[in-house]
Formats: sequence, structure tokens, C-alpha cells
Amino acid sequence: MDLQKFGIKLFLHTNSSFQSKDYIPVFHNWIQRKVVSEHLLIDVADYSHIPDGPGVMLISDEGHFSLDQEKHQAGIMYMRRKDLPGNFKARFKKVLSIAVQAANHLTENNINQEIDFTSDSFRFIANDRRVAKNTLENQKVYQDEVKKALKEMYPRSTWGYEDLSIANERLAFTVNFNTNINILDKN
Repeated sequence: MDLQKFGIKLFLHTNSSFQSKDYIPVFHNWIQRKVVSEHLLIDVADYSHIPDGPGVMLISDEGHFSLDQEKHQAGIMYMRRKDLPGNFKARFKKVLSIAVQAANHLTENNINQEIDFTSDSFRFIANDRRVAKNTLENQKVYQDEVKKALKEMYPRSTWGYEDLSIANERLAFTVNFNTNINILDKN
């Protein structure tokens, strides 16, 4: 499992007033305060004008954070760019923990807006078609690998997969927990 470039998207419960560009000052504050550990936060880019796009992005050397709007489902996505040590399970756990850390930082924003994440699902997105071509076989391989990590992280939980990406898209699927769980829990 050589895949290094992949991401996790945590979904937002949104209302019609959510605007990703309202969070530009929050991302600038993250840069100033060096909020994300082990990341060199560089700049903020506003792509909120692109329908179904990345929204507002926080660029870092190690990976990008975005208030993603893909499929009209708002959420925070962390997309890893640089290699991480360890096997795929270890890398997956690290990327998921960074995405959760980012979501928790967003809920503590200082712009007086409520932001609420779905705590029992996430989307896995492979961002390297050379290593993880989007085939049914690879979908199964990556679902099995994610399952191994989740069994260690949430041993009392069960989950299912849905919203598999179609052939021309990057390999991706959504994980929905079937049990009462809060993956955003800071404990």
C-alpha cells in the first residue's frame, strides 16, 4: 500500500447562511498562531466562487485544508501532500487525526458563528490515480485497509461504506458508523 496522497473530509451540518469565505480570517489566525502541529502553514486561498469546489483553502507544506463544497456537501477536508512514515494503517490514522484536529479548531472559531460537524461519518479520498486507480477492486482494497485502522481506533463500533466514486473520479468512499460514536471527541 504505497498510497501517501489521500485525504479525509468531515461533513458539516450546514444551514443556508454558511459561507466558507467567512472563515478566511480564521485560517489566517491559524497561520499566525501555528495552530496545526507538525505543519508549516503558508497561505489562504479563496476558491469559494467555484461551485462544487474546494471553497477556502489553507495551504501548508505537508497538506492542504479546505472548506470543501464537493457534491454540495460542505465539510473540512485535509488532503495530505507529503509522505508520512509507517504502513498505510498508521498513515490513515495520522491523516484522520489531523482532520479531526482541524474540525475541532474550527468549532472554536472566533467569528461568532456556530459550526457543527457530523460526528459519525467521513469521506476517504485517494489523490494519486497512479497508485490508487479507481476500480472496484481498489475500492475493496482500500475499504479493507480503512477497516483495519478503524477496528483498532473504534473497536466497539461498526460501519458501512457508501457513495463510492464513479469511474472518472478519484477513488473515494464515505464511511458511516452504525453505532453511536463521536469521532470528533477530543478524549
